[in-house]
Amino acid sequence: MTGDDLLAPATAAVTAERAGAHAPPGASFAVLEGNERHVAVSGTADLRTGEALTESHVHDLASVSKVLTTLTLRRLFVDGALSATDTLGHVLGTRAGSHADVTLDEVLRHRAGFVEWRPLYLVPGVEEDPAATSLSTPPRYAPGSGRHYSDLGMQALGAVIARTASMPFAAAVRHLLLDPLGASSVTAGAPPDGSPSVAGADGDAIEREMVRSGVPYPVDADADAFHWRTETVRGAVGDGNAFHAFRGAAGHAGWFADADGLLRIAAALADPERYGLGSANSLAATVDAGQGQGVLVRWLPWRGRDRLFLGHGGFTGTFIAAAPATEGAPEVLTVLLTNRLHGRPGPGRGRLVPSETLWRGAMSHADTLLHPTTTGDRP
Repeated sequence: MTGDDLLAPATAAVTAERAGAHAPPGASFAVLEGNERHVAVSGTADLRTGEALTESHVHDLASVSKVLTTLTLRRLFVDGALSATDTLGHVLGTRAGSHADVTLDEVLRHRAGFVEWRPLYLVPGVEEDPAATSLSTPPRYAPGSGRHYSDLGMQALGAVIARTASMPFAAAVRHLLLDPLGASSVTAGAPPDGSPSVAGADGDAIEREMVRSGVPYPVDADADAFHWRTETVRGAVGDGNAFHAFRGAAGHAGWFADADGLLRIAAALADPERYGLGSANSLAATVDAGQGQGVLVRWLPWRGRDRLFLGHGGFTGTFIAAAPATEGAPEVLTVLLTNRLHGRPGPGRGRLVPSETLWRGAMSHADTLLHPTTTGDRP
């Protein structure tokens, strides 16, 4: 495999100033196509110190963590310990509460009716069993009535994994998924020892405003006495529920990685059967447009044809996606890591460019740069 900075214009475009929107200070972008590996890094890891972003910097994955939950569950499906048709009640018993009758497949597809988001850390005593607090939250929608993307559903799946594997959630993900993939640089709750990390948001400012305003989700909780973080988050989980309630990695967030570690996860998305994780077809099968079994399903122009990519984005400005190999075309693995929540001052939620938009822009540049004879463009 080769590494170079051919993709530098792609990362430069990600960090370029945008009218009316906040540009990420730094970006790391990797594309592995067949045996060709290209990585480019641009910008700054921490605006306070001026530290340049490097390939070795580790990023808070935010909701890209959900891919780890999904693939770990699929390992348990293939091993026969669980079935996608099992219900939460079958696995968790009375702990599943009013969610007992929904299936694991419905939760993975965000069709189980869970509330999208709730600041669990504002519930007294949540630290004793945050997953139970999540499961005790009544459904907001009728199960099976449609796709409603939910952090709480993925938190429930974290509890399913822990219960089935008879070990803590993070240890189960390490044992069942990360170690077999050789993804040693993907870690729970904090960056690997000695690895530099990027700066993130101004403490809990974004979630604090979400609680205050009830936008985009209504909140019924008293936050007056809560000890919000105010310093720039660096080397700690940014997601409030993962940090304050779960105290580390959970089914929805809380993992860290560099590009190399995430490329190993992308390889499992491109060819899960190779790694004992079932077929790519079952991952890609959709009930609702764009939503597979725990992953997003996207079509993207690549080398003169539309390619199917399976992946997920994260609120911190991360994105992972992989295109399975097709006849005459090798698999394509892609990772975009940015610190889009970092700024001086920190950006408000409304000024953030969606992570998927950043990834699509980087991929468009990459296609032009890597395949000019196919796309008809000049690099």
